[in-house]
Amino acid sequence: TWPAPSASPLPRSQFPAPDGFLDLVNSARTAVGSPPVALDARLVSAARAHAGAMASAGSLGVEGSDGLSLYQRVTAAGYTYLTVGEHLVSGPRTPAEFVRYCLSEEQSGRTLRDPAFLHAGLAYVGDGRSGDIYWTALWARPLTPGDLARTAAEVVGLTNRERADAGLPPLATDPLLTTAAQAHSADMVARAFYSHTSPDGSRPWDRAAAAGARRRSIGENIACGQRSPAEVVDGWMNSPGHRANILKPDFTHIGIGFAGGGPAGTYWTQLFGA
Repeated sequence: TWPAPSASPLPRSQFPAPDGFLDLVNSARTAVGSPPVALDARLVSAARAHAGAMASAGSLGVEGSDGLSLYQRVTAAGYTYLTVGEHLVSGPRTPAEFVRYCLSEEQSGRTLRDPAFLHAGLAYVGDGRSGDIYWTALWARPLTPGDLARTAAEVVGLTNRERADAGLPPLATDPLLTTAAQAHSADMVARAFYSHTSPDGSRPWDRAAAAGARRRSIGENIACGQRSPAEVVDGWMNSPGHRANILKPDFTHIGIGFAGGGPAGTYWTQLFGA
């Protein structure tokens, strides 16, 4: 485990849940051995903006009425995350009711108790027309030095496990392909697109060459929205075209990129070379 980075300090006057939100959450987390979370001012700000957007629209959703996604709000607030989770709920009248609701559902309870998260933010905004209250809770772990390399190595390891199961040799990590893959993930987040072809027309082989990679053959898998290396590799393996790239005998090298904060969350790039 890693030491918990310090949360951005939250002035007492800005606490969105003075009646024990954090105590209720951390009681549930410590009961299953997960570390406590700390309120983070940036996450509270993002949660407040998103709850307000949902209240304005009169509906729940990852994308608000202003066209911004929850994940874009998190990064716009200054929080660069390794992983993030959320609860988007309407109905509860108090923070205690909100926490009870989250714990009553298996998946939402798993998110609230997830040991990966270190920071939290909560906000709620009322819809004056209907009287509904819209809640946004954010759970996150910040991106720290070394996370890019660790996460990429995990994706490579899972990819090579699939190749080994198919009787194929492992792929070697190519730092130039890694540079190109990371640049593409970051670009998809920054310019809010999802495609093998960037808005300026560049394609995977163009990006590999621009990074200095001189490979005779290039392949690329991309994905968005997955929250872990295991989830993204599993998704690729369940898609015939992506699976074919992973199990292509000709490929010898690989580079991995990922970046959070896009419209769909985290954007992943897997770049292959031969």
